Amino acid sequence: MAKRPYELIKFCLVGAVNTGVDFTVFTVLSNMGVLLLVAQVVSYTCGVLNSFLLNRTWTFRGRGHSSGQLIRFLALNLGTLTITYGLLVYFQHHLVWPLLVCKLVATVVSFVINFVGSRLWIFSSISESNGVV
Repeated sequence: MAKRPYELIKFCLVGAVNTGVDFTVFTVLSNMGVLLLVAQVVSYTCGVLNSFLLNRTWTFRGRGHSSGQLIRFLALNLGTLTITYGLLVYFQHHLVWPLLVCKLVATVVSFVINFVGSRLWIFSSISESNGVV
């Protein structure tokens, strides 16, 4: 039980790195005039790949066969990508917020969805086997 706060802290640190990757790629692509959907998909994908590797090996300390976890992780992140893109479009076109503010709010929503999904669905068996329930 005591390890749970450490998982959250590690998840936050990994998330900060992922967010940096995501925002950097998104900003570069947006400034190049790449379509919003393409910029979001590419930047989010870069963050997702980094996230899986760091969360599996460091945050939740996964070992062994990971294909089932990767499939669940990709499914979770596809759903999260869909939600964040919908939020980006809504905030930018309907609320007329600046694009980077839209991206920031969508990223916060993404963080919550991903931590809960990662902890309870993707890496739950790892955490339980390490004595973290």
